[in-house]
Amino acid sequence: MKRLLFMKNFNIKWILALTFISVIWVNLNHERWKSKDVITHDIMNYNSYLPALFYEKDLLLSFLADTINQNIESRLYSPNHTPQGKPVIKMSMGMAITYFPFFILAHIYSKIFDYPANGFSEPYHFAILFSSLFYYLIGLLFLWKILRYYFSEAISSLTLICLTFGTNVFAYLTLGAGMAHPINFSLTAIFLFYTLQWHQHPGIRTAVLIGCVGGFLTLVRPINILVFIFFFLYDIKSLAEVTAKIKWLNSYKFHLLTIFLFVFLIFTPQLIYWKYVTGQFLFNSYVGEHFYFNKPHIFKALFGFRKGWLIYTPIMLFSLGGFFLLRDELKKFKLALTVFLLVYLYVAFSWWCWWYGGSFGQRGLIDIYPLLAIPFGAFLLKVETQTILVKKCVYSLLTFFILLNLFQTMQAKYNIIHYDSMTRKNYFEVFFTTTKKPDREKYLKHPDYQKAMKGEDEE
Repeated sequence: MKRLLFMKNFNIKWILALTFISVIWVNLNHERWKSKDVITHDIMNYNSYLPALFYEKDLLLSFLADTINQNIESRLYSPNHTPQGKPVIKMSMGMAITYFPFFILAHIYSKIFDYPANGFSEPYHFAILFSSLFYYLIGLLFLWKILRYYFSEAISSLTLICLTFGTNVFAYLTLGAGMAHPINFSLTAIFLFYTLQWHQHPGIRTAVLIGCVGGFLTLVRPINILVFIFFFLYDIKSLAEVTAKIKWLNSYKFHLLTIFLFVFLIFTPQLIYWKYVTGQFLFNSYVGEHFYFNKPHIFKALFGFRKGWLIYTPIMLFSLGGFFLLRDELKKFKLALTVFLLVYLYVAFSWWCWWYGGSFGQRGLIDIYPLLAIPFGAFLLKVETQTILVKKCVYSLLTFFILLNLFQTMQAKYNIIHYDSMTRKNYFEVFFTTTKKPDREKYLKHPDYQKAMKGEDEE
């Protein structure tokens, strides 16, 4: 571990402090809340439940039919509509629940200091902006506990630093703060922690926690229900052990029923809302938007220059390499992580908008980084057994990828890296530059959203 001696005392306290200071510094300099640039797009939809319930006192959104400020209110809430023409909030309510404590603080502050207490003034933007950091730090704490069980303090520290500063996580703690991804990161870390704990020492209390966290993950983003693939496949080292795992799980049927019960209970408020607004317990509030499972765009999503995960977050190549190094105690993860990742990529990139709108890199994969932290740590563990030359090359690459990520995050802020229309030509035209090319439009390729929504080739 000689090459990691500099990390020896760089424990979780230092990582939390470094993350906190870095994110605070960027956000205070960026001041997104002053331009009301936080509660927009997806965040606007996430947030809609709170002002509708606590300010308008009308989850049916019938107040949008009023002519007074109708345009402004419709823009702030931007609901979808049922076939009967009833307005319905597009996103599920999980994020609104995470915003709630910060919403209340902003509400109190607004009344004391004479801001409009309507859910959309500056204090609410400020509160939601910094909520991402709060939840992300909790996720780091849980992920640290997991990594320390399998790896040294130095490898655990370096893994967390790489995930925070070498991936698009940093962009969603700053430029895109308020989005669901840092919260999903945290919830996935907590889910992973209690999954491992339950498998080591099965207990009803842990089963309840798994159900609650898994249910809340699903309430925030329904695709997150896929984390249960990992739960069921963990600790299966070969296909021959599948039968043994099924028998073992069968001996804990009451625990499994408890997990499913709490998943259902946590998701129940969403079912009630849909029933209240649409008359149906299950309703696709993403009206007109679909998965096209016969047309997944996995290769484009991973390697394309528009939003390729491994183009804009190349440091995660080390995590993918680590899948081949999950041995000994870590072998318990191999099948579960492999199957989960393959299924997740297939489902996520079968969505009609596989590039996930205006964003930096593939934001949807941030949600599963805690799971990918395990193979990332396995890769670093293997590096420590290599020659000095190999170590220097790997750590130099890690440093370069971290610096590249931070620089490209800055480029994304100034739209030098376009939010949805990048091409290979434009990528290399602006590589490590700080200004837009005046003729860049001829190098961009704007997606046709209408075609994509119909499942047609948008290029």
